[in-house]
Amino acid sequence: MTRLVVYGRSSFCPDMMRWEHWLKRNSVEHVAFDIDTDREALAKVVAWTGHQSVPTLVIAPDDGFDPIEEPSELPAGRGPRAVDRGTMLTEPNPGQVEEFLDRHGIPYGGDGDASEGGGGLLSKLFG
Repeated sequence: MTRLVVYGRSSFCPDMMRWEHWLKRNSVEHVAFDIDTDREALAKVVAWTGHQSVPTLVIAPDDGFDPIEEPSELPAGRGPRAVDRGTMLTEPNPGQVEEFLDRHGIPYGGDGDASEGGGGLLSKLFG
């Protein structure tokens, strides 16, 4: 089984605002990390994307936070924005989130936020 892990930030970010807007229209269970307060989460996002790119959506095992499979490489000379890397999607464009979640069997829909908290996780980061 897999789950959605979202690496985001609590400081102002237009891409995060778009993600928050999507969450207000759709409920999806996810684990949230804030790269502004969690140094390990920040290091992971920078290692994966080369930037502090958020939101970074990751398909992870139920008991983990890293991609279930190694994400595909970024195309040469291309930043991570809106590049679907298989198990990772960073700074998605409208419509990409649904396609990404559908492909990985992550259910979504309805109203509100269904984030999970605990152990250094911010349950209301995107709410």
